[in-house]
Amino acid sequence: MLYITIMELKFNIAIVGSGLTGSITSLALAKAGCKVALIDPKRFEGFKENNYDTRTTALSKKSKLFFEYLNLWQHMEPFTCMIKNIMVNDGDPQKNIYFNKTQRKKNKPLGFMIRNKDLFTVLIDVIKRNKNIRKFDNKVNIFSRDIENVMIKLDDDRIITSQLLIAADGKNSFIREKSGIKVSKKNYNQKAFIFNVKHTKSHNNLATENFLKHGPLASLPIIQNKSNCYSSIVWSCNHPFYYKMIKYTKKDIERELNFYLSEYYGKLTIISKVKSWDLTLVKAQKFFDTRILLLGDAAHSIHPLAGQGLNLTLKGIEALYKSAKHNKIKKEDIGSDTILNAFSKKQYLNSTAIIFATDKLNFLFSNSNFFLKKTREIGLYVFKNSNILKNIFKNYASEGKLSTK
Repeated sequence: MLYITIMELKFNIAIVGSGLTGSITSLALAKAGCKVALIDPKRFEGFKENNYDTRTTALSKKSKLFFEYLNLWQHMEPFTCMIKNIMVNDGDPQKNIYFNKTQRKKNKPLGFMIRNKDLFTVLIDVIKRNKNIRKFDNKVNIFSRDIENVMIKLDDDRIITSQLLIAADGKNSFIREKSGIKVSKKNYNQKAFIFNVKHTKSHNNLATENFLKHGPLASLPIIQNKSNCYSSIVWSCNHPFYYKMIKYTKKDIERELNFYLSEYYGKLTIISKVKSWDLTLVKAQKFFDTRILLLGDAAHSIHPLAGQGLNLTLKGIEALYKSAKHNKIKKEDIGSDTILNAFSKKQYLNSTAIIFATDKLNFLFSNSNFFLKKTREIGLYVFKNSNILKNIFKNYASEGKLSTK
């Protein structure tokens, strides 16, 4: 038990981590009527630094609807870029597969892209104006739990009490570790190289997924300087090729990119820092413990192959919002085991399905084994000629679901 030495600050919910997951969750729960403490030693100003995060985020149509409900989309929309077409290939332009939904339904996008920097800027500006959210630029030193509350001691000795503590502090979550929740991990033996490019042709709202022997190479359309001549690159490079990529200069990487992508985009030039991450699958063995709930990468950090990471998290945030709103009306305890178990069970099953599909797609399309390559070629041929299979892939890529309903 913690002893209160200075002042006890009471909130309905405390969230540790103010990245995309924590920030969006705070706004959703504030809209549900909860008083929220958002805890992160990184100041908001740090998220707006030019080189802080060059990544981009893919948003499904369902995610857009949720952002509209939170009154966020109107602020985000000027920074978003529609995905109107997805092209998939296996390194041979003759075998390209397109998913062009707009031929039948004008202006009905398959999804949207937004730069993380722009999304953070919107979220931070809205959070600062929200009276139900208080940001604490602190680390959590220790926390304890009893039947009714969580007590959180910050690094300046202030004490926060809440009904629920949400861990949104990433795949190496401090809260998850201290709660004793174990994780399963899988090393993909890949590094993701992420950067932005400018090209001489318009992207025409085209996203591409190129399944190469060195690993999946994705180009994703973004808007920059009000121009359609920019894209975000995510190259999940296999071992040992990523050792070569690490040593490459920007000119070396541009040479590789132009070899594979210039047909669609014209000449490509890298305009940002090239950052890399080790790719690992991390999944918590359970998503809750007494008065603790895991969200985002703290619960599941998945492969970026189909861009479903944040969309999967948003499904959980939306479900949590509905639960919080219901509990507020009924005056029920949102941190109770009964409520957390019901929420967690549904989200655990949902995430398991998405993780399984992404994991198996990566295995098939990132493997240079001769027999798997032949299987892949046959599979792509069948895939190209099957409307059912293409609809399943399209729904997975644009909606984050495996059914066509």
